[in-house]
Amino acid sequence: MSHTVTITRTTTTTTTSAIIINTGYLKSWPGLLKFAQLILGIIVVGLVSYYVDKYHRYIQTPELFYLLIAVTFMIGTFLLLLSCLISISTASIISKTIYEVIYHGFAFLLY
Repeated sequence: MSHTVTITRTTTTTTTSAIIINTGYLKSWPGLLKFAQLILGIIVVGLVSYYVDKYHRYIQTPELFYLLIAVTFMIGTFLLLLSCLISISTASIISKTIYEVIYHGFAFLLY
């Protein structure tokens, strides 16, 4: 005795424009350290800018260098944190590369 079996497959695709934020990254040690580094960068840029604006009519070379370094690494840290918050895979990949070690090493030396 033979039977006839009919199999029907349905494929549906959906697109979404929602941006999913990886809030769990801020609860991890790398996320907390990047966030703290960003906050400290904002404080340093604010203090140096206030100091230069209040006490000097023109900016001198050491203050300019320090302000430039602080702004550069503040922007870099913001972009690293933002990319780890927007993409779940980025948060796990970036921490395994040598980029972060070199980035934070140069930031430490130049600060």
